Parts: sequence; structure tokens; C-alpha cells
Amino acid sequence: MNKRKILFAIFIIFFGTFFRIFLNEVISIPNFEAVTALSLISGSFFGGIFAGLIPLLMIFLSDIYFGNTLIFLFTWSAFIFIGSFGILFKKDSKDYFLKISGGGIISVFFFYLWTNFGWWLVSRMYPMNFQGLIECYIAGLPFLKNQLISALIFIPLFSLIFSLIFNKIFEKETKKYENFAFVSKIS
Repeated sequence: MNKRKILFAIFIIFFGTFFRIFLNEVISIPNFEAVTALSLISGSFFGGIFAGLIPLLMIFLSDIYFGNTLIFLFTWSAFIFIGSFGILFKKDSKDYFLKISGGGIISVFFFYLWTNFGWWLVSRMYPMNFQGLIECYIAGLPFLKNQLISALIFIPLFSLIFSLIFNKIFEKETKKYENFAFVSKIS
């Protein structure tokens, strides 16, 4: 991994952290967030260990500001999974924006199912039976709606921005290696 990619990953972590805090404090719409989009797209563009590390650090750092309860086990693991899921979407593939947006919708539903299950399990707000679990899922529907809307806004937007940045930043590097390979063949 080169220095530029590492710096870009650090930038995404801090941007995602501050953007999560900003959206929560200024916009104040529950679950209207960009962490899902940034996690999925980071997995797609960076892959490897960064697919889980970038989302984990974004959510960890912003949770320092917000505080958290045992539900963090479910939210953090969900975002790590979403980042890892992003690896499946190759940034140079045909119909990338459509595929990653579809992956974002799947990610939001996964997040909803997993974290609401976690809330039911650790909060003790609902009876510990199937009926209580269903009540928890029903109560979470407004949060699901907001997260879906934010994913449909932020995933295409950040996919485009990442594509432009990656092409610009790493275009020189690709050409440098191509020139080196060309010179090596001549020698």
C-alpha cells in the first residue's frame, strides 16, 4: 500500500467521523448518515484490511463523541461487515454505480436487521420473545427509512468523488509503473 492511499484512507476516516457528528448535530435526522456509504465504498476502493479498518475507526472515533452502550458490538460489527462487503464491488467494473448502490441498499437492510436484533437483545426495552423482536423491528422502521434515503444520496455521490480522486491521484503512479515496465523491456 503506498503512502498516498494511506493518507487518503486517513482523510476518509476523519472526514467520515466529522461528517457523522455534523449530520447528527446539525441535521438531527436519526440514522441519516454517511458511514454506510463511506464504509461500502472504502471496501470497494481499498480492499484488504482497510475494508474493515476504515469503517471501524470512523465509528469508533465518532462514538467517543457520542458515547455508546453495548449496542456498539452490533453497530461496529455491522459497519465492518459492510466495508468488507464492499470488496465485492470492483471500482472499474461495468455498471459500478448501479451495483454499488444496490449493494448499499442490501447493506442498509443488513444493518437494520442486525442492529435492531442487537437493540432487542441488550436494551431490555422489549419482551425477550419473538413478539418483542417484531416490536423492535417495527419501532426501527423510521430509522430504516432515513438510512435508506441517506444511502441513496451518499453512495452515488461518494462513488463519483472516489472515482475522480482515485483516477487523479493514482493516475501518475500507474503511468510511472507503465513507463518503468516499458524501459525495462527495452533494456
